[in-house]
Amino acid sequence: LKSGSSLSARRQDVRPMWTPHQQRGLCGRHFLAAGAVLLVVAQSIFSEGLLSFVSAPTGTHGLLARGTAVDSATARSVYWRWVEPTVPEELVESAKEEGFRLRPTYSHMKIGYVVSDKQKKTRVALIEYYLFNAKYGGWYKRSKKKHFHDEYELSKLGDVVLIAPYRKRSNMKWYRLIEVMRKNDAPEHV
Repeated sequence: LKSGSSLSARRQDVRPMWTPHQQRGLCGRHFLAAGAVLLVVAQSIFSEGLLSFVSAPTGTHGLLARGTAVDSATARSVYWRWVEPTVPEELVESAKEEGFRLRPTYSHMKIGYVVSDKQKKTRVALIEYYLFNAKYGGWYKRSKKKHFHDEYELSKLGDVVLIAPYRKRSNMKWYRLIEVMRKNDAPEHV
C-alpha cells in the first residue's frame, strides 16, 4: 500500500493507543488519600467507644520482618499464633436477646457426625452432602470421612460437630473442631 492510500487516512480517525505515562481514573495518590481518611474515621469511632469487639485471648503478637529466621518452636508459636475471629459485641447482645447465638463463619467449614473416637485427640466425622445430576435432573447423596483434631476430646461418638480446615497436623488430619453442635443422647450400642 502507498502512504497516501485510504488505510493511512483511516488510521488518523482511530483513537491513539493508551500509553503508560497517561493517567486514567484513580491513581495511587487517590487511593492513599482514601485510606488515610478511612484510618482517621476508624480511629475516631474506636476512641469514642462507639464500637467495641469481643476479643479472643491475646498474647504477645509480633510481625516478622521479611527474611527473618525463626529457629525455635517457642518463637514460632509466639509469632505465628492464630487468633479466633471476633464478632462485634453489639451483634452478640442483640442475637442473645432474640434467642440465638452468633458464631464466626469459616471458609470450607463442614458439619458432620462423629463416627470414630478411638484415637487420642483425633476424631473421624462423616460429612454427608448432596450433588445434582444435570442430565437426569435428580439429587444423589455422597459422603466423605474427615479426620479432625479435638485437643480437649470434647466430642464423643454420635455427636454432631462443626469442623473447619486448619494447618496440616498429620498425614490424614487437616481439620479442627470448632464446636460440638449437638450431643448424642442415644446409646452407642443397641
